[in-house]
Amino acid sequence: MKPRIVFVKTPDPRKIVDTLMEGLAKSLSARNFETKIVEPTPENVQEVVNEIIEYKPLFTFDFNLDGLIFAEKDGEQKILPDVIGNIHVSWFLEDPMIHFTKLKSTLHSNQLLFLTIDIEHAQWIGGMKKNVAFMAPAINPADFPPPNTEKEFDVAFLGPISDPDIIEQAWKERFDQPLFDFAVELGRMLYRNPDMPVRYASGFLLSQYTQDFQQAMFKFQQEREDDFMKYLIEIALYAMHLRRWNIIDSIEDFEINVLGPVQGETKENVVVYEDVIENKDVINFLSKTKISLLSHPTFITTGLAYSVFASVGANTLTMVEERLASKSFLVDGQDLITYHPIDSVEIEGKIAYYLEDAPQEREEIAKHGRDNVFQNHTILHRGEFLANMLNDIIKQASGVEENNGQKTEDKQEGQ
Repeated sequence: MKPRIVFVKTPDPRKIVDTLMEGLAKSLSARNFETKIVEPTPENVQEVVNEIIEYKPLFTFDFNLDGLIFAEKDGEQKILPDVIGNIHVSWFLEDPMIHFTKLKSTLHSNQLLFLTIDIEHAQWIGGMKKNVAFMAPAINPADFPPPNTEKEFDVAFLGPISDPDIIEQAWKERFDQPLFDFAVELGRMLYRNPDMPVRYASGFLLSQYTQDFQQAMFKFQQEREDDFMKYLIEIALYAMHLRRWNIIDSIEDFEINVLGPVQGETKENVVVYEDVIENKDVINFLSKTKISLLSHPTFITTGLAYSVFASVGANTLTMVEERLASKSFLVDGQDLITYHPIDSVEIEGKIAYYLEDAPQEREEIAKHGRDNVFQNHTILHRGEFLANMLNDIIKQASGVEENNGQKTEDKQEGQ
């Protein structure tokens, strides 16, 4: 009998989850797994639970813990895997801290395996003594049109983007002065140090403050942990918008097409496509663009977000922030081009070089990157990795059962 896995589909405005889940289901089906996709809603959740129980899967799978279902047993709220005895796998496509409230509710269970796209994320979850593994993002080839050599746009920049002044004004209305000052200072430190995880950066900066403020922040974290994590998330997003805003504001000589919403007044050379949000729309736009300029959140210290692989796969020259940890996946100068996020002269200089001086080199790098992604970084490759991991779990569980059975027989013979 084939091992069974249920994929739990959840809403995603960008529809990235949909395409990756379909790709994983297809890949695991080819690796001798029996797969099913369910889509719970508030109206049909009991029906879906019954369907899962009847199907008897060894594994359930979701993204960002959004598909985890809670059930009641013996008067207690428990996650469904604890009730029916299967293993739940959740793949975080972003920092798990963003989903801390959901994550915290699962810490009592040993029926979960977490996958992360960043080593620092894995270390954080591992510090909670949870099962965790690294699995890099990937693309679904079915989403991509054939390589487009006729380009309509020069530069695309992936949003969203907000003027950091707007964020600061909103903070002033919500935070007292010490919390506001700390948030701004931490955000600017993250802006200057893109490789520094927000969790580490907050502790480092806090050590520079007075003892009274440190004690107040420790109390904040201990007594209102969820709110404290949301506070750090807001700061990391502020750092992201600070970096993005300064990049587009510093480019003078080229038209920048921003994909996604923009909050704030931009310069005349910035054109906003606020409705280009869904995955396929973004990919189609990038496929018609000469250069894609990406700036990633400080949440992802490796810089290996899904959008990097999607942009490179779209056959556009992709410019990304230089992150040492990502160089083993995509090679600078061969698959993409890196830049320092606060060096505006370097950024515009590289845009000018690849648009005006070296169009053939630009096309060669874009093609090499696309070929690399399609050959090595598709969801089918990640499905093979996941299948191997799940098969190892099955073998380990079978070995434990055999050992337990042998011990029982030995005991009976001894009697």
